[in-house]
Order: sequence, then structure tokens, then C-alpha cells
Amino acid sequence: MLVAIVGAGALIWALVPTSKQRKADADPDSETAADTQASASGNAATDLSRLRRAIEILSRAHEDLAGSDRRSAMSDLLAQGDAPSRLTMLLEAAAADPTEPAKDPLWADLVQGLSTVWEGESSINAGMDLMFIESRPRARDAVVSAFAKLALERSGDLTPAQRQKLTEYFIDLHNRVPALQQREVEAATRKIAGNDVADLMQGKGMASDEELEVQRDYKRSLEENQRVAAQ
Repeated sequence: MLVAIVGAGALIWALVPTSKQRKADADPDSETAADTQASASGNAATDLSRLRRAIEILSRAHEDLAGSDRRSAMSDLLAQGDAPSRLTMLLEAAAADPTEPAKDPLWADLVQGLSTVWEGESSINAGMDLMFIESRPRARDAVVSAFAKLALERSGDLTPAQRQKLTEYFIDLHNRVPALQQREVEAATRKIAGNDVADLMQGKGMASDEELEVQRDYKRSLEENQRVAAQ
């Protein structure tokens, strides 16, 4: 999966091997097999053409960012049933789209689509590494947003080791991503690692007049113990 998505080149050809495999499996001496192969090849070519067209549409500047052309293009990419292909297409579209994510009405759809790609421990582990491996800024930001969403909505799918790893990745990435992703990362970190880690990420607790939650809890506990002892 990682090989398919690193870099910007020719990712839209991810579906081509499917039609080649069908050709290898078909019996060349069978008229039925030939008809099936022709139909499969035609469908694959149609699908690929539609997906390439979708990426082309999303790569343009649009006056109406919520227009039907962009929405239809995004829907075509999201409809890909095969997770690796869907991941490849969505990241290619994310990288090519000139729209600022904070102003893009389709950004939430893109992020939602990406967040559903990663299911299971090995898949989630590989996906987390993409936050560093993906070199295209907008595509990288989409992966970060997708994992922030996953942490907020599917934290139960994460093992303790994955929570720790994701927390560390969020801390490392926090100051490298735009403000939109920073807010998402802070909220996700608060969910999977607690308030103190998120507060430190925001720079809180550094000044002498600021306290972290653990400090406030300790002070309350100390005051309560002193009150009880004085009775």
C-alpha cells in the first residue's frame, strides 16, 4: 500500500493490473471467456477514464467550490470499493486540488473517505506512517486530518501502542501543519492522550501562572487533605 501512494507520479494507473489479471485468467479458446474479458476490459477502461476525469476536475480552480462538477468528481473517487485504490485516488486528488482546505466545502468528505480506508491493526499502523512518508503538503494534511478524525471517532479501534504512537506523531507534526490541522490534532490528542498532553501541545503550562490539569488536581487534593487534617 505504501509503495502505491508515495510520490506524485502516475498513481491513477493503480487499477490497470486488475484488467491484466482478468486477461490472464480467461480461456482464449472460449467465446464466453473472450466476451467476459472484453466486457471486463471495457468496464475497467471506463472506470479509469472516469476517475482520471474526476482528478482533472478537482485539480482546477473553481469559482463555485460547492458546485456539482466538484461534488460529482469527489463522489466518483469516494465510490471506489477497493481501499488501496480509493486511498491512491483520494491522495492524488488532494495533492492536485488548489483549493485551500479551510475554505473547501468538500474537505470534510475527503477526510471522511480517507479515514475509512484504515481498518485493522496493520492497516492503521501503515496509515499512520503516511503522515511522514507523504511528501505532498495538501495530501499530507489530508492524512493528518483523517487520523485526527479516526482518533476522535474510532479511538476504540486503536491499541495502547497505537495510541502512544499516534500521540507522538501528533506532537511531532503539530507545528508543521496549518492551523486547521493543528486544531484537529489538539482535539484528537486530548481524546487519546488526555488534557495535559493537549495543553502542553498548545503551549499551556509553560508560564508560572498557568497550571496543567494534573497540577490543579494535585493542589485540590492537597487542600482537601489539609482541610480534613484541621478538623
